[in-house]
Amino acid sequence: MSTLPRGFGRFLPPGLELNNELSQQIAVFDAMTIEREELDRDITLLRKQQADTEDRLAEDLAEDEFQSILSGQQVMEQSYTDLKNICNQQIGCIVDKLAAKYERIVYLDSDLSKLKQSIEKGVAEANARLTAAASI
Repeated sequence: MSTLPRGFGRFLPPGLELNNELSQQIAVFDAMTIEREELDRDITLLRKQQADTEDRLAEDLAEDEFQSILSGQQVMEQSYTDLKNICNQQIGCIVDKLAAKYERIVYLDSDLSKLKQSIEKGVAEANARLTAAASI
């Protein structure tokens, strides 16, 4: 008998043999679950990178403004435009990566849900065959 993903074991009575198709579905489900967990970790890291980048950019802006005031210079609109471009470039790259990860999660969650239903149906059918065989 194949190792079942969490939550499926409760459906199986001892001695139930799974067919190859169901075993393969379970293996795919396991792989997809691992990918989902990796995506969650990647998103956490990207969110931290985004926060660190935002903090660093805010500190840089504050330092530039402070130095301008100390030297008696007026903060120019051009420096704000430059900063906006830097923010869009650095943070935009992170946001694009996050969007790709979230998009993958949406499709992966949908596939996981369908696959889980299919596995549960296969396990229920296997249980029914086992019960029918035991009653003969």
